[in-house]
Amino acid sequence: MAENKAAQSSLETARLTSGVWLHVGDVMSGEVLTVGPDETAISAAKLLSSNSASCIIVLDDDEIVGILTETDFLKTVTYRQQNSADIKVRQIMSKPVQIVKRDLSIFAAGRIMQDRGIKRLVILEDHRLVGIVNESDIVQAFASYGVWQSISEIMSTQVYSVQSSSTLAQAVETMRKYNISCIVVLQGDSVVGIVTERDLLKKIVAEGADATTIKTEEVMSSPVVSVAPDCLAFRAGRIMENRNIYRLVVVDGGQLCGIVTRTDIFRRARNELQGEITELTQLRRRLKTEQSFSGIVGRDAKMLELFDTIREVAHVNIPVLIQGESGTGKELVAAAIHNEGLRSDKPFVPVNCGALPEGVLESELFGHVKGAFTGAVFNRKGRFELADGGTILLDEVADIPATMQVKLLRVLQEGTFQQVGGENTIKVDVRVISATNKDLWAEVLAGKFREDLYYRLCVVPVYLPALRQRRNDIPLLAEWLLKKTISEGDREQVVLSPEAVDAMMDYDWPGNVRELENAIRYALVKCRGNALKPEHFPQKVFENSSKATDRPKRKRRRKLQPAVVERVLEETCGNKVEAARRLGVSRATLYRFLEDKKALSL
Repeated sequence: MAENKAAQSSLETARLTSGVWLHVGDVMSGEVLTVGPDETAISAAKLLSSNSASCIIVLDDDEIVGILTETDFLKTVTYRQQNSADIKVRQIMSKPVQIVKRDLSIFAAGRIMQDRGIKRLVILEDHRLVGIVNESDIVQAFASYGVWQSISEIMSTQVYSVQSSSTLAQAVETMRKYNISCIVVLQGDSVVGIVTERDLLKKIVAEGADATTIKTEEVMSSPVVSVAPDCLAFRAGRIMENRNIYRLVVVDGGQLCGIVTRTDIFRRARNELQGEITELTQLRRRLKTEQSFSGIVGRDAKMLELFDTIREVAHVNIPVLIQGESGTGKELVAAAIHNEGLRSDKPFVPVNCGALPEGVLESELFGHVKGAFTGAVFNRKGRFELADGGTILLDEVADIPATMQVKLLRVLQEGTFQQVGGENTIKVDVRVISATNKDLWAEVLAGKFREDLYYRLCVVPVYLPALRQRRNDIPLLAEWLLKKTISEGDREQVVLSPEAVDAMMDYDWPGNVRELENAIRYALVKCRGNALKPEHFPQKVFENSSKATDRPKRKRRRKLQPAVVERVLEETCGNKVEAARRLGVSRATLYRFLEDKKALSL
């Protein structure tokens, strides 16, 4: 655990330095230009040019209907036969617009941009336009991240160029043909400048110039900032940030060999970060699940494996069968699968199939119409209909009568059913999780449960260990249940005595966690002091402890597992007193265990 925390801290420090955990609201531009869809494209372009902006939001009655960029204008205006003064914004704007919330991480924002091939996102808050984030904003946030590859690995080698004597019309044609945003200007073989969409926009639109008569050299940006192919991507990003430029020309021995943009560096940074983000997520998950997960308490290896299974099945819409003894927490596991999955904002509807007779169960599951039977004085929705879009838990599914098993099979196969006494077919989208304290396959072999229904329900089986099979969790569970029970009442703080913990560890708990919780509540009623002792617990727990004490010659059952002890000692930096407390045993017990382990290793 100490190593996990150290690794997490190291990664988080590095990522915070690079700005990976920033939100788009932290880097967005709050100064957003807007225009109506019926404005002329020329007026919109002049607004872009005068504000040195790369895009403008199109609003129609305060609703975002599109976005107009320099590229949209140049590609459309320059090549339309129609008079550019007559072109409206709605004719050339890009749509739909990708909208995000301001609390979206810049890492996720970058992924959206890359996956959808866009360069900017619009940010709304409470349905109100608050800003816009560009790809360059995210690149700048990543600037401190050490991308240590040379730019030769990420630059674009397909560089398009024109001679300085070429006209702007030829430059625009080259950009349109190859769908690029900049073009290198050469004089002979030497790089003398770069022409971007913004340069063209200012000259053609703002000044009303004729693109067929203006030479490229008149509008190009010069001098050009060039770097060698072995320049680090990190350094290239810093150069662009400091000089407020978006691209560098890569020259090797006087020869043009490529061009690198902020976008190239951003993509490299994102790819480099992807692996470490995944690693950090896994570290956080391991730390989070050392003692509990989604309300389920446990750190035994069996429970950690169960937590992983819950995560795996939570995001796939397939039936799950949970099997375990009574009191092991099957409904908690079902709720965890629902809460961790894609349907977490939809209903979770449990129904105890074993507690209801057949006639009542059918009405409970599928509902009934008014007059369907005596006492049906109004229409009533069933549990399946109430769970539409969410999850239904069929608890004690092994106790469903044979006739109901047939009707349930149809719902699982087709997703449709009819209410009791009804004629209309109702279709629902429900995830089905079932639970039982019996061996359902044994019920199939005994002819008590349909085999075809079994295979429908048991796509993914989940087995819950009994409490006696994870004894090392008993002290942790007991302490958690004690705190929970005390918080529900007015009782002063009470602790578990080491003798009480030993007594609980010696008992088999046939009722599992539910019985343990009841025993804690019982002991709190009996205890008048500030420590729970064995005599405060139910008689069967106390008597079991007394019998164990009366048999000193009998070899004591091993309660500690070597792997667990080693991990706890590592967490406590070798402090045996603290380790014994966390393990829920006396110091003497821990010392004896370590001595026995040492003797066995010799």
